[in-house]
Amino acid sequence: MSEEILSITGLYKSFGELEVLKGIDLTVRQGERIAILGSSGSGKSTLLRCINYMERPTSGHMIYRGNEIGREVRGEMNYTNAELIRLRAKVGMVFQQFNLFPHMTVAENVMEGPVTVLGLSKPNARARAEDFLDRVGLGEKSDVYPSRLSGGQQQRVAIARALAMQPDILLFDEPTSALDPEIVGEVLHVIKQLGDEGLTMLLVTHEIGFAYHFATKVIFLHDGVIFEQGTPDELLKNPKKTRTREFLARFTEFNF
Repeated sequence: MSEEILSITGLYKSFGELEVLKGIDLTVRQGERIAILGSSGSGKSTLLRCINYMERPTSGHMIYRGNEIGREVRGEMNYTNAELIRLRAKVGMVFQQFNLFPHMTVAENVMEGPVTVLGLSKPNARARAEDFLDRVGLGEKSDVYPSRLSGGQQQRVAIARALAMQPDILLFDEPTSALDPEIVGEVLHVIKQLGDEGLTMLLVTHEIGFAYHFATKVIFLHDGVIFEQGTPDELLKNPKKTRTREFLARFTEFNF
């Protein structure tokens, strides 16, 4: 069995009176590719944002490579900025929107994190940026500004930017939802290739067919809990629970 990277127990997240996550237990192992499915409002994006502490959990514990994040003080978890910066450097995230800096070239966008967070020299960061841009098929676009790229190309730059931090885990929050249908495939191809190379990933997606071929494990979130989970064959072809079957049926009813 592969090495455990991340262990989450009893994760809750509320926004005021609204409880979004209601007790998530999840283990992530080296090389796993976890697809996260669920209806709008089920807590998918909130779960990812809690994993890299863009949102701080209301309660619960997270252990990263054997070390707990935060300290419990009088029943509440307290975190230092330094430990959260270290964690975010190792748990990267790719968003629905590309969030590229428009005044920076493609290479400068990818270099920014390694220079400002990791302390790499600009020549070393440039070499790293060009390497990862090559991996996502955009090596020839290094000196182009984001406005000259298609949406699919911008998302691939965002993936290269996350990869340049050399994360242990990469989180994808519906990375194709803002793209025109004809260019979704180019981004999914890059994500699948990264999975084949052994990168550990958690992917929130509505691309059920892609999830089947991409994932080693599929999680179905419903009402803030992991309602059902299993291999792609178990969950996508033979779900045990009625709610899971109802959710999946919506993605097949218009197939020809």
